[in-house]
Amino acid sequence: MRNYTESIFRRTSAIFAAMVLAAAGLVGKLSWIVASDDFAQTAKTQSKYTLTVAEQRGLIYDCKMQPLVGTIERWQTAVFPTPQNQKKVLDAVEPERKEAVAELLETGKPFVTETTEAVEAEMVYSFSVPERYAENQTAVHLIGYLDYTGSGVTGIEKEYDSFLAGSGQTIQVTAMLNALQQTIAGVEPEIRMEGRENAGVVLTLDGRIQQIIESIGSQMLDKGAIVVMDPYNGQIRAMASFPAYSPLHLGEAVNDQENKPMLNRALLGYSVGSTFKIVTAAAAMQALGREYCLTRKYTCAGAVDVYGQVFRCHLRSGHGELDMFDAMRESCNPWFIGIGQETGGEALLKTAENMGFGETMMLYGNITASGGTLPSADSLQAPAAVANFSFGQGELTASPVQIARMTAAVVNGGKLVSPSLVLGTTDDGKELHASALPVSRQAISSEIAAQLKVMLSYAVMSDDSSGAKPELVSAGGKTATAQTGQYDGDGNELEQGWFTGFFPADEPQYVMTVLAENEGFGNTSAAPVFAQIADAVAGMLQMAADEEPAAESND
Repeated sequence: MRNYTESIFRRTSAIFAAMVLAAAGLVGKLSWIVASDDFAQTAKTQSKYTLTVAEQRGLIYDCKMQPLVGTIERWQTAVFPTPQNQKKVLDAVEPERKEAVAELLETGKPFVTETTEAVEAEMVYSFSVPERYAENQTAVHLIGYLDYTGSGVTGIEKEYDSFLAGSGQTIQVTAMLNALQQTIAGVEPEIRMEGRENAGVVLTLDGRIQQIIESIGSQMLDKGAIVVMDPYNGQIRAMASFPAYSPLHLGEAVNDQENKPMLNRALLGYSVGSTFKIVTAAAAMQALGREYCLTRKYTCAGAVDVYGQVFRCHLRSGHGELDMFDAMRESCNPWFIGIGQETGGEALLKTAENMGFGETMMLYGNITASGGTLPSADSLQAPAAVANFSFGQGELTASPVQIARMTAAVVNGGKLVSPSLVLGTTDDGKELHASALPVSRQAISSEIAAQLKVMLSYAVMSDDSSGAKPELVSAGGKTATAQTGQYDGDGNELEQGWFTGFFPADEPQYVMTVLAENEGFGNTSAAPVFAQIADAVAGMLQMAADEEPAAESND
């Protein structure tokens, strides 16, 4: 019995040992297979392969939720090469890119390319995605541009960089590839669209008015700026600087040192000239009384002597006898020098400060407009300095935005609005998440503002030769030709041409300021620009009103 038991034990041990050896051999074989380069490569490549077709950035809208960027669509196509789809892909590629795309197809590896149209082929997926900027990008100085990493460098692109970068939609296509990095037959790729397609920043701009001022301004201004503002809340409806530049050709703009197209001239300070007579008139009526100022008569002989310093009128022969209304219309320097002397430098300076001169304006974030410079109180102890100040010369500058702000106070009952550029944000391109409303303060009395409004309306509507009178709408405003003390190569002094005004005259909807840089004579360089834009905007508004559906009758 003992011998039998030992025999069974020996046989069982032998079988167990054999099994252990076999298992060890199998484990070793598996370890070798797993450790081999071929298997490692197969494990690595036989996996998901993701193509990112587009990483879109949040949009930038106008006040009516119309996109200002991404208005041009292009086709981005994800290609997983197969012998059957190569020809169709090549047929949809621009001629200058065919050779490069053919090389990509030959590798057999997936890739993304731009095509002229949607490609309908096996394992090819086309998507219509927005191009960020157009060749002639609207509102380029305000919107700004991106660097090579897709980050904002200037303008709204910079100020809202984090929000815009995180607000767009990402499109990805994921496919299964075999060990040779080839698409596995019968396995459809997965398409993912993540993010918020229509999220973005909403500006105060009205895209329709923006296009009007850019079109007319580019035809009539070599250098300069145009600002259109809502006079009641300070929201900027349009702003353009000339010449403009293309964000698609930044190198050209940077190298153009003569024209400096990347400057936003609407935000910079310039000599303002006779537009400042609006402030002088307001200060005089405040200090001396409205009745006195309105009935004051003065005979302009073409020049006036202020303690031995002669100041000339632009009309060397003189305007003859004028009251305040005619002095504003004719822009008579001696008349305003005289009333300025009576008013005094201190009162002039105080009114200018009340109307925002010298005060930097925060349009949004680091986007600021210059309030310009003012003479010091000490300098205005000299009668000649007060004379210069009275008609907008001397140590006085302001930006087009500030001049528009001053004009808004005339229209809105004397309130100094805070110019603004951003309404808020949106998640869907429909609902606005509004930013805080800008504040305003009383700059001049409502009675003086109303008197100035009538006076400026008279200045435009009673003078067919001013160049500022529109054909389709009434208007009010003031011209200026500002001396700069700078001269060109021929020894001619450079002068800034200005016009600032509002329309319609009776119930103004907009104020507009036009600067013609170094063009002189505001009545010929800037005023006609105002007139054409006022007519174009009035026509646009009338057309929009005509297109609105009539209210349903209850009859």
